[in-house]
Amino acid sequence: MSEILFDSEGIKFKYTDNWGEQRKDVIGPDCIKALFKVKDNNPATINVYKKDAGNNEFVADLEYSITRNFKTQGWDIVESKILNLNGKAVINVIANVEEGKKILELQITGLINDGNVYIFELMHFKEFPFAYNDYLDVLNSVEF
Repeated sequence: MSEILFDSEGIKFKYTDNWGEQRKDVIGPDCIKALFKVKDNNPATINVYKKDAGNNEFVADLEYSITRNFKTQGWDIVESKILNLNGKAVINVIANVEEGKKILELQITGLINDGNVYIFELMHFKEFPFAYNDYLDVLNSVEF
């Protein structure tokens, strides 16, 4: 496996080449990178979004809107806390929803840099956490 460097939209991060890239016509307008991986018929996605920070000056300002959005979509908030990622404060929210007999987990990590909000999103089935370490590797490689 080799690493691929994403260097665009004011941010750099790395991911491994065993992640496929989603087609541009199926991702939202704020999505700057959309990756997918399937292992043993269990899909996982990592998406990265960029938005104008607007009045959000601190990552704590993002927590309310992220958790409210999850709750209105039927997700159960498991954890919401502010963490340190390579010297930058980030908001990390984990939510679950039951999908058949499995638990679908959504993890959002948001940070603010230079007037922009960057949201990293991991979606996977909790029973098959193969994508989690890859997600952490992506986050740990973030540079501005």
